[in-house]
This record gives sequence, C-alpha cells and structure tokens, in this order.
Amino acid sequence: MANEPADAAAGGRWPARFLRYLVTLSLVGTVLLMGFGMYSVAIRGWMSCGEGFPMCAGSLIPLLDPGAAQSTSYTATQLYAEWFHRAVAFVTGLVMLAATVIAWWRVEGYTFTTWTITLATALLPFEAYLGVVTGVPDPATTLVAIHLVVSYLVLGALAVATGITWWSRGRRSRRHTGQAH
Repeated sequence: MANEPADAAAGGRWPARFLRYLVTLSLVGTVLLMGFGMYSVAIRGWMSCGEGFPMCAGSLIPLLDPGAAQSTSYTATQLYAEWFHRAVAFVTGLVMLAATVIAWWRVEGYTFTTWTITLATALLPFEAYLGVVTGVPDPATTLVAIHLVVSYLVLGALAVATGITWWSRGRRSRRHTGQAH
C-alpha cells in the first residue's frame, strides 16, 4: 500500500483507516437496506413477517426454519425480502454504531465526519421504530413518508461522511508525499 506511510505520518494510522472502511460499509449497507425495503414494498411483502417483531413468521431466522414460509399467507419471496430488509438493518446498525464509537474514541481531525456519523446513528432508533409501525396492514401514509425521509437523511449523512473520509485520505497522502494539490 503506497499511502500507508503518508497516512501514518498524518495521524491516520489504523483508527482512521478503520473508520473510513466502517463508514463506507455503512453506506453500502444502507443502500442495500433501502433496496430490500423498496423491493419488499414493491412485491407487497412489507407485512409478511407479522407483528411479532423481531420475529419473522414466528422465527428469528426464517431461512433456517423450513416451515416458516409455509406458515403465512405470503410467498417465500415476500417473507425473505422483508426478513433480509430487517437483517441488513440490524447488521448495518451495528456497523454504524462501531463507526460512531471509533470516531469519538480513537480518531482525531475528523470532527465534521464524527458529527455526521453520530447524526446518522442517532436517527437509527427512530428509523427502526418507524419500520416497526409501518410493517402492518395499511400503514398510515404519513408514517411511511417519514420512514422514507429519515432513511434518506441517514443515507445522505453517510454519503457525506464517506466522501470526506476518502477525500481527506487523498489530501493527506498528497501533502505528505510532496505531490501538488
């Protein structure tokens, strides 16, 4: 890795690199999450898991329970699309939480990025709540719209944080290797 010494000289060491990768992974996870959510709504599967959150058709992981898909009036595709939406939300939330902890605990010089990641992570409990209350038959249109708007806010915050972490890496590398800006 040609930029390793420059990153280390700039104080970037492992925490800044790790933060950069966590934020990028959070952004990718959020895009996948929104994709699974849109797909679930498009195939009318958003309520296939039922009201027993976090259970989905009576099972925590319906992929491992062959009877789960037959126990509902929804198709396996509808059930699995909604379950993947929930599973990706859970994993992405954990990655975002890890990024927030690393940003506050170990990384210096990324103040705006730290606050942007914190904003995205702080919105997660509200976003999860909206996901639960909209996963019912005929959810209120207002709640569905708010769920979508909050997800776009999270996506935007992560896109900004990701852009800054990668942009600043390039600037620090050029500055410490003597290249022109």
